[in-house]
Amino acid sequence: MMKYFVLFLLGIIIHKVYLFFFKDDSSEKYIQKIISKLTLEELPELIKGKTGFANNIGVNIFFEDIKPIENHNSTVILINGFSDSLLHWPKDLVRVFIKNKIRVIKFDNRDCGMSDWSTDIDSPTPYSLNDMAQDTLTVCSKLGVENFHVIGYSMGGMISQILAINYPEKILSLTCLMSSGHLFDPESENPNKNFSREVRRVKLGFNNIKNEFKKELNYHFKLSSLFSGKGSYILDLRSEIIKSIYEITKRKGYNKEAYSQHKKAVKRSGSRYNKLKKIKTSTLLIHGSNDPFIPVSHSKKMANLIHGCKFEIINGAGHDLNKNFKNRINSIILPHILRNS
Repeated sequence: MMKYFVLFLLGIIIHKVYLFFFKDDSSEKYIQKIISKLTLEELPELIKGKTGFANNIGVNIFFEDIKPIENHNSTVILINGFSDSLLHWPKDLVRVFIKNKIRVIKFDNRDCGMSDWSTDIDSPTPYSLNDMAQDTLTVCSKLGVENFHVIGYSMGGMISQILAINYPEKILSLTCLMSSGHLFDPESENPNKNFSREVRRVKLGFNNIKNEFKKELNYHFKLSSLFSGKGSYILDLRSEIIKSIYEITKRKGYNKEAYSQHKKAVKRSGSRYNKLKKIKTSTLLIHGSNDPFIPVSHSKKMANLIHGCKFEIINGAGHDLNKNFKNRINSIILPHILRNS
């Protein structure tokens, strides 16, 4: 009896190992079909605003400045998350701001997109989130923006907190999406274990890709889909793949070192818990209830530290800005911006 039980357990282990390394199903074929179709189509233009570079002590930061046709009432700065470029921001969110006469400025974080990539990835003194906050101010200075609303997603939310802490006179309002006041807080929840394992599996596959365009597209789609939430969740396959094609063919492509460099910046910057208590700027925190990367408890902790802040949980959302929740997110952010303009 024990022998059969051991064989049964061994069979389960072998099956799980097989799925872990060789998982392939009908959805995989469907994704490949979409990729093959889109690579033959003409790409839409994803960057339509005024573009340029701002230089922060030798680091060039690429920006896009989108203005309403009529005079704008205020300006919103959008700051991206880990290894994300300015293409990450949903066009629907930008459209809502422009419709309400709000100027929108996006930029590629250093080590992403068209901004400069680090040449010394093993530097003993890597840059910090404070340096990245200065990147934001450099873009604003280049464009003549004195005061602005700041919206940061994930790591961008951490950078946004630094701006609100150190430059309160410049910040009209603060919005943090799926972010944290101390990502490596030993007392806070870590990323979901299944999520971490899947990310490692997908990245392991990417390490073996050598100039294979369709496989690289598939990798980036798979990686982004891991950040989704649960429930009736429909991923915008077409939109995500188009952004990846655009990033690879129209821009510099993806920097494999971006995530590790950004992670170093976050680690080097440490905790902001004590400083968050000093924030007087009108603050909005938004977090997905099913965020597998930065658990919602991180925003709950920040909500207890930032006096008078508003905290909203988006049920079912993950660590992303999925179109399924765009109306809910937009309906929370816009009044916050307008009220503080």
